[in-house]
Amino acid sequence: MDKVYSNDSSFFGEEPSNFALICYEEFIKYRVKRLLELVCGQGRDTIFFATNGLVVHAIDSSKVAIENIYQKIIEKKISLNLKHFQARQDLPFDNSYFDEVYSLMFYNMSFTDEELKSLFTESSRVLKNNGLLYFSVRSDNDVLYNKGKRIDRNIYETNGFQIRFFTKTQIKSFLSNYFEIKKIMESYEEPVSLYLVFCFKK
Repeated sequence: MDKVYSNDSSFFGEEPSNFALICYEEFIKYRVKRLLELVCGQGRDTIFFATNGLVVHAIDSSKVAIENIYQKIIEKKISLNLKHFQARQDLPFDNSYFDEVYSLMFYNMSFTDEELKSLFTESSRVLKNNGLLYFSVRSDNDVLYNKGKRIDRNIYETNGFQIRFFTKTQIKSFLSNYFEIKKIMESYEEPVSLYLVFCFKK
């Protein structure tokens, strides 16, 4: 992704995602104050949350992405906490530190089942009791599902990118030990089909 981010600092646009807008209404309802965003990309949701009263910590494995966001927040005079971080490591935060863990299509990376279980375990660890885990993932209704080169179960390579797709059953299986699912919504954000997942920490 460094190459993509280097070529265009606003590849995904400047406006927050539809999912971020939906989640923000929930954050108000549940009085979320401190949020962790897993893989913030170019920061469109990160900056939106930070400019709307949340204390935001954001991590990404791309140094270019982090540098781009730094430039944006300097220009906008926004305060937020950024870390360059490899996604397959344990999260560099204390237990019960966050009210909310948020991610937009982060889990669609080519994670193994064991890596995903570890990520959800870590999300549970850094969340307060009854903390929120809200995330979106590419669904099995997506036009690219079952297309391209099959790498592993539900992981396909298309145009040089390896993408993991999810069924509702798989989502429920990964979350069952640590989270109570409040709802799973279906959404289409051109050109992708998503599941929007809203959970509480057990």
